[in-house]
Amino acid sequence: MQTIELSELEKLKTLKLNIGRSLSLGEGMRRSSAKGRSAEFSGYREYIPGDDMRYVDWNAFARFDKLFIKEFMEEKEGRVSIYLDTSRSMDFGEKLKSTLMAELTESISYIASTGKDMVYVTDLCDIRRNIRVPNGNTGVGYLKRWLTDTSVQGRVDILDSLKRSIKGRGGIAFLISDLMDEQFLENEDEILRLFAFHNTKLIILHILSKEELEIDEVGAFQLIDSEDESRDIKLTLDRVTVGQYQKALETYIRKVEEKAKAAGMGYQLCSTGDALREILFVKLRELYV
Repeated sequence: MQTIELSELEKLKTLKLNIGRSLSLGEGMRRSSAKGRSAEFSGYREYIPGDDMRYVDWNAFARFDKLFIKEFMEEKEGRVSIYLDTSRSMDFGEKLKSTLMAELTESISYIASTGKDMVYVTDLCDIRRNIRVPNGNTGVGYLKRWLTDTSVQGRVDILDSLKRSIKGRGGIAFLISDLMDEQFLENEDEILRLFAFHNTKLIILHILSKEELEIDEVGAFQLIDSEDESRDIKLTLDRVTVGQYQKALETYIRKVEEKAKAAGMGYQLCSTGDALREILFVKLRELYV
């Protein structure tokens, strides 16, 4: 996926995420109200690529043949998790939806890393591809290479992938997707409960292309399912049909947003026709302190 320049990211240094839910454990800049030693042991979690190897419990590795990270109380850093829909439908638009997804991922990661928060990124089409992004410019390059190597292909079951990939509790999570998963609206309540169970605030960043939001052509078309090329449909678009499509899309967007906000989570529609700066500084302004 296409990424953005470091000079553009540096314009985000003034922003800081408001992570209002229970904080994740670690050594960050957000001090906990909990009392005790500054290195009070709390528990274990499975290792994720990018974790500090100094906190690996090698005794546990010898026993279970798995890497586990020791976590500590007192000083806490926020946990920021970013889940990417890399299904084939994201490969659409004059400006690809996947390009905007990569830009938002880099931007959110940079803002969080600047605040010394932990950032985890997961490819929902292949949940084995998950990383912890190091802080600083090292992390910028690390994430940029990871995103460049990420391709959009196939289909995704968002609910199933999230169930198998969520680790840890607290913090804030971003689901970046065009929500073309046919079961998403049906599964949304369960997805929202899943994040509530993990005490994590979910923000749905709903990416649609300018072409999907603003249809201005009429005539006869043959539409092919980008995620299953064996499925196609012949369609004649006139002004009435376009109006029905736009009404159905608006209804879908409204239902997704209403469910998210009723559960205390967040939703934002992002168009590939929007300037990245407008999305980050205007549409997402409520995320910052």
